[in-house]
Amino acid sequence: MTSFIDRIAEDSVKLTETERKIVDALVERRHETVFLSGPQLAERLSVHEAAATRLAQKLGYKGYPQLRAALQKEMVEGQDAAHRMRRSIELAGEKGYLQDLIASEIAALENLARTISQEEIDKTVDMIFEAKRVFLFGQGHAQSVLSFLQRRLDRFGMTTIGLSGRGRDIAERIVSLGAGDVVLGMAFRKQPEGYGPLMTHARAAGARTILISDLSGLSMEPRADLILAAPRGRSGSEFQTPTVPFAVVNAVLITMAGRHDKQAIGALEKLSEVFRHFEEK
Repeated sequence: MTSFIDRIAEDSVKLTETERKIVDALVERRHETVFLSGPQLAERLSVHEAAATRLAQKLGYKGYPQLRAALQKEMVEGQDAAHRMRRSIELAGEKGYLQDLIASEIAALENLARTISQEEIDKTVDMIFEAKRVFLFGQGHAQSVLSFLQRRLDRFGMTTIGLSGRGRDIAERIVSLGAGDVVLGMAFRKQPEGYGPLMTHARAAGARTILISDLSGLSMEPRADLILAAPRGRSGSEFQTPTVPFAVVNAVLITMAGRHDKQAIGALEKLSEVFRHFEEK
């Protein structure tokens, strides 16, 4: 597939001053602009809303959403772990790795406060709490955060089902998935294998869906009913902290304890009693 840069470089493509301004923003500030919608980008650059669409069509895309999706895919695929770690080390400089890491974590958490609202956390909590069962899906690094969430939900008396493994392993566990259930997925950087079929099946079965992700989650298909998406670093080219998804999960758990305190705290009290039975000699 022809890349965005290759399309711009074609002799037949003649860009206006406004279109060049948009291209410069998409190339030089990609990590800031690539997740904006056409109207949002136009507002950011103080150009007409139709400018982004005209540029996309001139470059051979159906519209700006297709151009944006292509750029997101290029960005994700071009950022391997070695590149991101190398970039983080270079940025640390004389400041020292610990101080730079602390600054990066603070920046990531400040971004979290700007991108996910308490209202969205409340909606997530209510969806989970009202569910008959919570199916938890994630692969790679997401599994450690999901394992933490699943254990805490179990302690609150929720019925959880982990969707680990691939393909047929997941299919076997979602045969009974239906209305009243919730599928909570966690995915970072790119859409994981199994995500599409799972979300498609969940929608057909009448189950509700939640996705916790970085900004790449905004382009994952099928789109979840509720998306909690926040950047996990100062930019996609640097070390991607696990602090942000853990903070989102902890916000969900704390909100659940406060919003549904009678049931949640009651389940913890019951758990303490059960613990005592196992500890008796």
